[in-house]
Amino acid sequence: MSKEETPEKKKKGFSRRKFLKNTGIVIGGGSLLLYFGRHKLRTFAAGFIADMDLPSGVSNFDPDFWFEIMEDNTILFKSPKVEMGQGIFTGFAMLAAEELEVAIEQIKVVPGSSVNSANDMAGTGGSGSTHSLYVSIREVAATMREMLRMAAADYWKVPLEDIRAENGMLLKGSESMSYADIVKNTEQWKTPKTPDLKLASSFKYVGTERKRIDLKPKVMGDAIFAIDTEIPDMLYAVVQYPEYIGGKLKSVDSSEAESTNGVIRVIREDNWVAVVAKNRYAAEMGKKALKLEWDVEKTWQQQDIDELVKVGNGRTVKLQDKGSASSVIKDDDIEVIHQEYRTSLGVHAQLEPNGVIADVKEDKAVIIMGTQAISFVKRAVSKAINMSSGKIEIRNSFLGGGFGRRYFKFNAPEAARISQILGKPVQVFRDRESEFTDGYFRPSSHHELKAVLNDDGTVKAISHTQATGDMGIKLAAGKMGMNIMGADFISAGHGAKFLYDFPNKKAYVEHIDMPIPTGIWRGVGMFPNGFAVETFIDELARKANTDPIEFRLKHLYSDDPIVKRMKNIIEILRDRSGWNTPAPEGVGRGFACGEDRKTVAAAAVEVQKIDGQIRVTKVTHIVDPGLVINPDGVRQQVEGCIMMGISASMYEGTYVKDGQMTATNYHQYPMASLMDTPEIEVIMVEGSAKPSGVGEPPIAPMAPAIGNAIFDLTGERQRKLPFQLT
Repeated sequence: MSKEETPEKKKKGFSRRKFLKNTGIVIGGGSLLLYFGRHKLRTFAAGFIADMDLPSGVSNFDPDFWFEIMEDNTILFKSPKVEMGQGIFTGFAMLAAEELEVAIEQIKVVPGSSVNSANDMAGTGGSGSTHSLYVSIREVAATMREMLRMAAADYWKVPLEDIRAENGMLLKGSESMSYADIVKNTEQWKTPKTPDLKLASSFKYVGTERKRIDLKPKVMGDAIFAIDTEIPDMLYAVVQYPEYIGGKLKSVDSSEAESTNGVIRVIREDNWVAVVAKNRYAAEMGKKALKLEWDVEKTWQQQDIDELVKVGNGRTVKLQDKGSASSVIKDDDIEVIHQEYRTSLGVHAQLEPNGVIADVKEDKAVIIMGTQAISFVKRAVSKAINMSSGKIEIRNSFLGGGFGRRYFKFNAPEAARISQILGKPVQVFRDRESEFTDGYFRPSSHHELKAVLNDDGTVKAISHTQATGDMGIKLAAGKMGMNIMGADFISAGHGAKFLYDFPNKKAYVEHIDMPIPTGIWRGVGMFPNGFAVETFIDELARKANTDPIEFRLKHLYSDDPIVKRMKNIIEILRDRSGWNTPAPEGVGRGFACGEDRKTVAAAAVEVQKIDGQIRVTKVTHIVDPGLVINPDGVRQQVEGCIMMGISASMYEGTYVKDGQMTATNYHQYPMASLMDTPEIEVIMVEGSAKPSGVGEPPIAPMAPAIGNAIFDLTGERQRKLPFQLT
């Protein structure tokens, strides 16, 4: 027997039928798992070091947890990452098809669960799905292909090199057999060593335009979302959470609610009240009939939030300190240029409200929902019902938008507890008002930037301090972990540092304990930090009487790979956007750039005043995300970031009044619409052999580029989001 092959040890319950539906169970002790074992420490550490590669969070690389070969030769790919509109299922199918040697159409990607797919500890977010699983998916797929080839070689009793895998078929000369057929005819499986992966020059699918594989089922109504899911004997519940910031439930009068037609029971638990009914309408009517009293320690106003979220009020963590920025920048020095910037609270406003089904039995709990973080849900449910996490199954579904919202406020613990009390499955669903008023908001932020210029207009020293609330680290690391870290330098700190080659530079992030639950919002810290930093850079360029793009290029000269890639895309964008051609009368131009997770992006924006309103009329956006798997998918993500950037810059903001959030639905939370869509050009550059994130980095330059364009048009500098336009 060759060193490349080792016979697989049969697992308990192993059969041809099991392999037909659960391909690749032989890998448990093989070399593939050992390869990924080397990365476990790095994966853990990367979650706590902002500059390192984003971890996949996936802990099981047994192909049994990834693929199933069906009798019709269809291959199910059980994705550990969730599809929420970002197109990763299509990219995953392309990567798997490359190494499996099958047509993309032969692969069906489905959401994984906590028991039948690879465990994902990190969740889906941070623009890390394709980046973190690019090698993993290919290695698992290649391993399964080699297992099938070895089985075919044994079946035909020929050397392995005589077997080819093409289009889902195993070929020996003129003879052929499908993957499903070889499974039916194989009793014992062999484990290959980790196969060599394809060279980029041999790719058939990667780099080609592909339509979304989830498009048809969504258009035809076949895709399953959590809020649409029903199971037999299911009851419906709605939960009333505190109506005021920091409110504590004092008393409940549920008599009228309990007499509402269709209502089965009212449950008071901890700091919430649930109305359980036979249908959704009855549950909603019962909730409206509740008479609740709340103890409120303080009635918060927006002014209180603004005073709280201010540099100097929080715990500080240093992100960057190069040279002698502190000694060069002196507050009483007339050379110091000093500006402040603010961003408002934001709502995710995703299209699909959250819905959860819980079915809790004595020794098992099943949770069906759409979540970005299965592991977080399992932990929260385990605590809520006092059940071992090993007895809890989380089944994921498609998400009708995420943007960070589905990392938090799962409703799963409440649903599980209600089901446990009643002994029946129950769906807990949210109405739109609950989504807007009781969620995890994008925290507001305050930024102080200072700089000193040399006589030639270059930057001598610069500093940035950001004050903001939690963006998710408290959930991931816990209160103790947050206290140890001091501040959320991983999420909130994104984009706070200076990429430019300034000789003296420093950056800090301050954590503010906000009374409002806050968390991840698309772009995390890149959105507010990018706005503050790139607006300030534009102000420095104007102060130095230098073209904004030339000013940036002057400060990008090192051999750092990211700096070189940034300089490259800026130069390309300058030429493609016609930046050096004088703008037509009545047109303002603005530029900004940003980097995160090894993806660099830049935008040139044009604005005009139309019917008395300032409108974004053209966006030329360039992104270098490394290797592009599906150009159409990347383009979609950039376009989404452009529109979300316009919306958050020009319109979006929620505020606090009398202890409550002012926006309760879309009519009180203006957002960009189709009429706000500008002319868009997306330019893609592949500056690396591996893919990096693209779901969030393209949003980084949008707010500052728009603001800089408005200044170019009107002479009014925008230092607060959303913009205060007159």
